[in-house]
Amino acid sequence: MVEPSESELIERAKRGEKAAFGRLLRMHQRRVYACAIHMLGDRGEAEDAVQETFLRAWRAIDRFDGRAELSTWLYRICINVSLNTLRRRKRVDAADISDPRVPEPAADPTQGQNDPRHSAQAAQLYGRLAKALDDLSPSLRATVVLVLLEGVPQKEASEVLGCSEGTIAWRVHEARRRLRLVLGDHLEESSEEGPAVSAAATGRRA
Repeated sequence: MVEPSESELIERAKRGEKAAFGRLLRMHQRRVYACAIHMLGDRGEAEDAVQETFLRAWRAIDRFDGRAELSTWLYRICINVSLNTLRRRKRVDAADISDPRVPEPAADPTQGQNDPRHSAQAAQLYGRLAKALDDLSPSLRATVVLVLLEGVPQKEASEVLGCSEGTIAWRVHEARRRLRLVLGDHLEESSEEGPAVSAAATGRRA
């Protein structure tokens, strides 16, 4: 049996087929959740943001005109929901190892167990990146999340955020500059301990 294409599922969802929309949800849920968790740094808030994103998408699916990719449209909704959450919430003083953006300790394949020193260094680096991300303005944070962490092309990011590609390019440059200032001498170390840290700050892909 041939699986329906995304465009077919969109058309069926527009006709009110909840099952078709559910399949679209499953196709895009991971990326939307990743966007929300990077924006908010809180699992509960991110899960609420994902739920609100898809609720809004379901209510508005009949108005989706296909001029942008569905992923672009969903990212736009998720970013807006996340920004609204940030405006309502009280600032958290600092990111720490309980931040969901900080990865769980990974087992050392050569030892068959966790390396506490290695895990602590990685957690510290990711914690510094998470704190630096939280200190950026909402527009810079959204740009970092989309372009540097989620790998969204700058053209698509400009559509999501409603600005020019030139503005996105400037934001990426400015965000990298600020991240370098925060991470400082840890950048070389982060290339080994946490590839995403180095990639976000330098622009190299993890």
